[in-house]
Amino acid sequence: MRHLTERTGSGLRGFSIDNNQDSIMSFFVYSSGRDNKNHILFHATRPLWMVINDTGLEIALLLKKTGSVEKSAESLARKYGISKDLAGKDVSHVYDLLNGPGFLDRKTPVPQPRKPSLKTVFFHLTKRCNLKCPHCYFHQDDNADTDLPFPVVIGLLDALMENEGKSITLSGGEPLLYPGIKEIIQYARQRLEVKILTNGVLIDREWAEFLADMNVSVQISIDGSGVEVHDSIRGKGNFEKSRQALKYLQEAGLGHKVNFSTTVMKQNLHDLSKIITLAEEYNVSLVRFLPLRKCGRAESEWASIGAELTKDDYLKFFRYTSGLRSKGKPSLEISCGLSGFLLKIPEEISEDDTWCPVGGSLIVDTNGDTYPCVLMMDDEFKIGNACQDTPMQMIQSDTMKMVCGMLTERRSKIEKCALCPWRNLCQAGCMGQTLEHKGTIWDTDDFCDYRREEYRKAFEKILNIDD
Repeated sequence: MRHLTERTGSGLRGFSIDNNQDSIMSFFVYSSGRDNKNHILFHATRPLWMVINDTGLEIALLLKKTGSVEKSAESLARKYGISKDLAGKDVSHVYDLLNGPGFLDRKTPVPQPRKPSLKTVFFHLTKRCNLKCPHCYFHQDDNADTDLPFPVVIGLLDALMENEGKSITLSGGEPLLYPGIKEIIQYARQRLEVKILTNGVLIDREWAEFLADMNVSVQISIDGSGVEVHDSIRGKGNFEKSRQALKYLQEAGLGHKVNFSTTVMKQNLHDLSKIITLAEEYNVSLVRFLPLRKCGRAESEWASIGAELTKDDYLKFFRYTSGLRSKGKPSLEISCGLSGFLLKIPEEISEDDTWCPVGGSLIVDTNGDTYPCVLMMDDEFKIGNACQDTPMQMIQSDTMKMVCGMLTERRSKIEKCALCPWRNLCQAGCMGQTLEHKGTIWDTDDFCDYRREEYRKAFEKILNIDD
């Protein structure tokens, strides 16, 4: 017998799923189909995987079939003509490896639905803005003077702190235009992490020093690597103002907490790689690339900014960033807007094994209307109004509980997901993006096929690692 080798991860060659509910579905087997002695076991409902060799797989299948260490050892001893004691040691070792994380449960584990809790609040503080970007997801005819009432903001902060919440995000419009913004930051920083999303144009030396004193994380919108592209989108002179804001923040000692955010559109598609280079030059540690959303002003401007964008354009960029990572480049982190592709599971993960923040967040619009996700700000998913309802009434609302149930159920109820080996890793992708792509959450998003292929490639590499 070959000794067992294993590698575990929170993250299958010739893969098939038997959906007979009477069968024991605690794990699935993935094999490459090549002359490879390693296999991967995937947990049926949790984002867990384990590399195992031929002998280990044989033992795992025996344990799955018999449910008994003793019976499995007897079967192994007869087949290979070895002592029961020797077979028993190998079987016991495999049993210990698989039983702890639940790979040997005698019936199909049922994913636990998320329990809503108040962890973070995303504030749309104002619809005021000093710019008129064509890709803004606010409507062009919205009242520019609409602000979220200050007492409502403070009430939400109090509730967040009372419930041991973790963080807030301040957005707009342009949040620096909100009256009382400094008071909000000072109040929140007592016990919460604070992040502000800004175009950066209004950040002078005084603002930079204040944000640094408050230890605020700052996201600056950069839609081009230089004046030509950025200013064609955000207006003349604004690239230099945003670049200067970055310098002020770095001089104030906050450079390590600044990131760029770029919305991918027709005007900057050719410039995305240069934005990464720009971020490297300025020692920015993260660039977030966001898919263009067809809502708000962007919907009315779609012919000029989004009509010629295709799924292939995004896929080409995904492949480019993936290629950079495979070469160990660049020095910074890139988030390219592809949800649901990861092999290393986050260290901090909820009891339900799901890392989507839905169910722990309140997204508050300027009129107080509140939603579970910034991509699900539709009447169907409205969970209350912060001007009328308490935070706990909203977080514990029937709508929020319904959305949490959907989050858990999508990977088993969407047919394409139910038959997919990667379902517990991608978790059916982002349901907010799917809603935007397909008009329903009960489908896969536009990038599902790309993720499936990337997972296959990744696990083929894992299976072919000697050690």
